[in-house]
Amino acid sequence: MEKYRNPAVAGLFYAAAPQTLDREVSGYLQAAGGAYEKMPKMLIVPHAGYQYSAPAAARAYRPLRDQSGRIKTVILLGPSHRVPVNGLALSSADWFVTPLGKVPVDREMTAGLAARKGFRINDAAHRDEHSLEVQLPFLQKVLTDFEIVPIVYGAMNPQETAEALLPYLQRDDTLLVVSADLSHYYTYEEAQAADRETAAKIKEVSPEIGYHQSCGAGGINSALILAQMMHLRPEILSLINSGDTAGSRERVVGYGAWVFAGTGGLERETAALADYAAVYKKDLLRIARTALEEAVLHGRVFEPSRDDYPDPLFDKGASFVTLEKNGELRGCIGSLLPRRATALDVAENAYNAALHDGRFAPVAAGELGEIGIAVSLLTGFEPVAYENEEDLLAKVNAGVDGLVIRDGSRQGLFLPSVWKQLPDKRDFLNNLKLKAGMSPSYWSNAIKVYRFRTVEIKENEN
Repeated sequence: MEKYRNPAVAGLFYAAAPQTLDREVSGYLQAAGGAYEKMPKMLIVPHAGYQYSAPAAARAYRPLRDQSGRIKTVILLGPSHRVPVNGLALSSADWFVTPLGKVPVDREMTAGLAARKGFRINDAAHRDEHSLEVQLPFLQKVLTDFEIVPIVYGAMNPQETAEALLPYLQRDDTLLVVSADLSHYYTYEEAQAADRETAAKIKEVSPEIGYHQSCGAGGINSALILAQMMHLRPEILSLINSGDTAGSRERVVGYGAWVFAGTGGLERETAALADYAAVYKKDLLRIARTALEEAVLHGRVFEPSRDDYPDPLFDKGASFVTLEKNGELRGCIGSLLPRRATALDVAENAYNAALHDGRFAPVAAGELGEIGIAVSLLTGFEPVAYENEEDLLAKVNAGVDGLVIRDGSRQGLFLPSVWKQLPDKRDFLNNLKLKAGMSPSYWSNAIKVYRFRTVEIKENEN
């Protein structure tokens, strides 16, 4: 028999009538403004009555509308206000109900977390708790076809909490919503000063928020540790208090809204490589073309000189050189790690792609006019933590990630450009296994997986 967690604060914190609630939430979202380009991974939102804090909350929820088809699971993390909780309380309910309908609970993820230190099923902690419930109508308005993992906490360790949530947050379809109000019961001016101090710590991604600064300090600190782990950047969207919305300015509660999105290590490296490629594209392609001709016509490796090319091309870098003829692959060789100057790496990879790609006969002189060249510059490699093959597929970013898989001495690599031929995640992985010398049906959780990004430049492209 299915279990339901029914609303506890409908009619108190928000409207109980479905049409009224729908209209009010829509109004808050409309007033919140425009689109948000990046994919949010975490939000910090307040949890007071809607007349007080919904204008701030709506600023964080509005960006989700632009990603509604991508977010399938929302982890809700909020403090317990009604029941003492030691650790983190999960729910055994199958559905959480609001006046706008029912939201399914992700039972599989809940079970996985229940096996972790500090987590356990505790329905009493959820029964009357408002910190998560008030988030649901907003989620119901901005997302479609999603599940939730509700977590109410008391005394907990933010580091351990972050470590437990990390494997799930690494999935590209999962979002964390941290429910937290800010300062409590200062005067308006005092609250503004206190909340600006909290906002500064969040901006610095410093997990040192005290409970005098927020009733949701544990959740915020967990989110900031996750931001460090995942290289996420917080952006503040709102910082107000009840004196700005519906209350007296003599004794106020502070509310803030933040969105965290990926500007992580790979993203930063990719942006830097794109800038580099924009400046040195012509030089890199000239090196690759000269190296191709030297290989095919003279059988030798071209060695670019500092006298002929800019100094930054002699910093270490990793590259792949791809040759195509009539739109078909004609050779592709590259380097996984930056062991030599980029100019030398491109030259030697062009030589090897022309003469020593075992899948093809050496390029002949008569083909040179038909060969097109692409140079891919590689970022560093980021290990992908996963629980099983399905979990790995959920975490792979189709069309973006290059992947390396390694099992003992067997290894395979696909550049991100391979997604053009294999857009389905499972097909991509199965073909990568074949390249590594594995059966497509083979799987072992001992397989090591790394992701990377590339910036590709081609001849005859602006």
